[in-house]
Amino acid sequence: MSDSDAFRALWNQAVQAIEKAIALLRHPQEFGAISSSYLPYVSIIPAFAALQVQASRLSPAERLAAQRKIRHWYWASVFTARYSGSVESTAARDFLDVTAWFTDDTLEPSLLAEFRARVHVLDLRREIRRGTSVYNGIFNLLVMNGARDWTAGTVPQYGDLDDHHIVPKDWGKQAGVGTRIDTILNRTPLTAETNRHVIGDRLPNEYLPELIEANGETAVRTTLETHLISPAAFDILLRDPFGPDNFEEFLTERQRTIVHAIADLLVKDRLDVPPDLRDLDAELEEVDLALRGVVLERLNADPNVVPSHVNEKVKDRLETAARKNPAFDAGHFESLAGRLEYFDLRELQDTITSKLLWPQFQVLFWEQGAACEPLRAAR
Repeated sequence: MSDSDAFRALWNQAVQAIEKAIALLRHPQEFGAISSSYLPYVSIIPAFAALQVQASRLSPAERLAAQRKIRHWYWASVFTARYSGSVESTAARDFLDVTAWFTDDTLEPSLLAEFRARVHVLDLRREIRRGTSVYNGIFNLLVMNGARDWTAGTVPQYGDLDDHHIVPKDWGKQAGVGTRIDTILNRTPLTAETNRHVIGDRLPNEYLPELIEANGETAVRTTLETHLISPAAFDILLRDPFGPDNFEEFLTERQRTIVHAIADLLVKDRLDVPPDLRDLDAELEEVDLALRGVVLERLNADPNVVPSHVNEKVKDRLETAARKNPAFDAGHFESLAGRLEYFDLRELQDTITSKLLWPQFQVLFWEQGAACEPLRAAR
């Protein structure tokens, strides 16, 4: 075979691999990137395609675990914006790291640990621009969750989707909430018919009661839950009057629901875990997230008051992560919110119980302890 023939053969193999990878990414139950507009990265496709080819060459018994690892790597890359910087060296390194991980569970890429730490404190309020990896990743998640149209009740054809503002953009201008009206937390996929001709620019407290009257409250709540709008968020949307404080409360609740869905569906693979352990894992995760929020609030988001030995450990982890990830956002980790992503439970404990900082937490924990006394007495 001549060099030109060999080149053509390899070229055709590469094209076929890319085509298969794109089809898989577009699949609504697999990765949810239903069109090029909602693909988190174009630049991740070559690495994704190469990993798919490599996984296909494994023995049948090894392929299932390999596909799980590819999914973990992919979503970690999406939600850490890994492919927003220099991609050639990142793609080459990721290919080597993930293929090594295929056959040795101890070789998990460091990206996964970084992702697990960061997922709990993702600030989705600032994701206001369509086309970013995190914005599109959340949209993909909604598609994968089977988001149903609010009037038809069916999963829409994906060529007929609008990126809908749940609380309308015009209301946001009048209420002075700024660019937060455009956050992904206030967006969801609906058909063009529902978005433009049924809902329009009306507040949810206007159109949701109409849907409830026509279809029953249970059906409407169930439909909105497919959009990761929790019962608590649904109740907030029904409030009348609905003001900026209600809007902020809605964003907070949907942030909680979406972050939990990322961890539950994309990171933890909890569907393979027994239900009792799955529930316990979810509860522990909620406690961990709440504890980090308490530290952030009680320390007024000031990273300089954290005990020096804790700061040193976190600094070492950040430096390690920065060396391994060219797209690492060092500026984000100058804040306490960013640094808390790299605290383990022992470091949270050391921060809370340190001699200088304990007074900031003492009253809070005493109040919680007093509230639990009746429960202890009843046991």
